[in-house]
Amino acid sequence: MSQEPEPSEREHAVWDRVRRTATGMNHHRAKAALDDVRKAAGENPSAGGTAPDTQTELDEWERITETLADHAGSYDPATDPFVQGQLTARSHRARASTRRG
Repeated sequence: MSQEPEPSEREHAVWDRVRRTATGMNHHRAKAALDDVRKAAGENPSAGGTAPDTQTELDEWERITETLADHAGSYDPATDPFVQGQLTARSHRARASTRRG
């Protein structure tokens, strides 16, 4: 079984920023934020396509918007199964590396 590489600290920082911004938003507000990021990316394309941080931000807004599509409430990273899974995986990797080291 191959392991996916650990996301970079930069990716984690972008995700964290998006999640903080999205906290408390309902689906419609998250969708509007996603549309704003899409518009900004379209107005400022980098030479080789979307800049990595912008793409990471777009991907996270899309994921959050999809998460809220079936949800009448507001976004909260503490109840986001994807976020909780990431935190658990990071914790397991940290414990494993401590045991090896």
